[in-house]
Formats: sequence, structure tokens, C-alpha cells
Amino acid sequence: MEVVLLPYDFDLEGVEKSGVDWAGSGWKGLFLSNGPGDPTMCGKTISTIQYVMKTYPERPIFGICLGNQLLALAAGAKTFKMRYGNRGMNQPAIDLRTGRCYITPQNHGYAIDTPSLVACNFHPLFLNANDHTNEGIIHNESPWFSCQFHPEAMGGPEDTGFLFDYFKSLVANNGLGVGRSLLSVEGFANRSYKKVLLIGSGGLSIGQAGEFDYSGSQCIKALKEENIEVVLINPNIATVQTSPSKITGADRVYFLPILASTVKDVIL
Repeated sequence: MEVVLLPYDFDLEGVEKSGVDWAGSGWKGLFLSNGPGDPTMCGKTISTIQYVMKTYPERPIFGICLGNQLLALAAGAKTFKMRYGNRGMNQPAIDLRTGRCYITPQNHGYAIDTPSLVACNFHPLFLNANDHTNEGIIHNESPWFSCQFHPEAMGGPEDTGFLFDYFKSLVANNGLGVGRSLLSVEGFANRSYKKVLLIGSGGLSIGQAGEFDYSGSQCIKALKEENIEVVLINPNIATVQTSPSKITGADRVYFLPILASTVKDVIL
């Protein structure tokens, strides 16, 4: 597949109407890359996307990160500035076609206003499992879709690399692809829990205790701050998480080996 790189302010409409032969003549798909900042400042890019959507409704469009927001704005939806943003290599994104949750790399401070998609013939495609912000959109009829995360991030994770394969197949088949019904965003509303079984282990040798015990004790602390009862299975007695504490200690502790049979006995 040949890729032609264009600047953000490239006047695709003007070039095509002028009849000038250019490197991208006969293009079959539009890819919207990632980028920084407020998407509403990219007026020229949004205008080009709108031209493509109006003129070539059968040609595939795929956007990532900033491209996700630009596709939404071009369709008439809105974006907003997040309080903190989603950043890091472990943001959970739920695929609303299958319900599967992928661990994704992200670095953005703006997001799509999901309710504003209703009037644009778009639906949410991915949903952030932490804050329920939008992680991707898909058009109801045309082969246009996008994601807020980075499927291509080097260093990983690359669990969503299949999105590139899907876009390539759309381009190769002139926009024809297999559609799937989408799950409702409301179905992933936060649920309340009263009790959690924590299966963990403190460091089993010198040098490990700091890393493993800290993560377990902080997990207990976070759960207890939400008034959730914590039941802990841990074979190591020399840890903070197994010590009596109102802050980092579990409500009930089982000093048992981490085996399927012992965990089953505790649950039952």
C-alpha cells in the first residue's frame, strides 16, 4: 500500500478541482494521524475531512488520537477539554462490538462529547473503562471509523493493531466491510461492590518485598477508601498487606498458597 503524507493545511478540494496531477491522484482511503492540542484549532484539516465525507462517502476514513476528534468535529459533533487527560501505556478501552477490553497507550487532554454524536449518524466504537470517555467512533453507513488511542505505539501494547488491517481491507475492497452491531454504552456503567477477593503475594525473597508488597497494600488502601471489604489470600506472613492495619491491612487474611484449589475453597 502506497502512503502519501500531506500537511495539515493541504487543500485537497482546491487541488482536485484544479485538475492538477499530484502524488495522491486516485487515492482510495484517508488516514487521519495523531497530533497534539485542541482539535478545534485545526479548521483547515476539518474542512478537508468534510469535503471528503461529502464528495466520497464510499471511501474509507480511519483516524487515531487527534484524528478521532477531527473526524467527530467534521461530522458535526463536539469535543471538550478533560480535567486531567488520559495518558500512559495502560488505558483500558472496551470494544463496543465485542465487549472485549484492550490495554492501550494514550496521551490526550481532549475527548469527544459522546451525546453530540447522536445527530451525526455516528456511534461510539470504543469506551474508556475508567472514566467512560469516548475512545473511538464509527459511522452507521459509510466506512469511517476512528480510535482515541494509539494502535501503533512502539514499546507496546499493540493489541489493537488489527484496526490497521481492517482499514487496509476496506481500502482494498473499495469501502466494503463486514459490519457488527454495537453494544450500548450504558451497559458499562460503574457497578458497586461490597466485597473483593484479592489474590496476591508479597516478596518471596530479599529485594522483591518493596515492589510486590507495595502494590498489594496500595490496592487494599484504595478498596477500603471506597468502603469495600477486602479478603486477601497471601502465603507470605512478612508483608505490610497481611499485617493488622485500618489503612493497608485486609479485613480478612488467608495464609494459603496461591493454587486454584485453595482459591476455590476460600470462595466457596
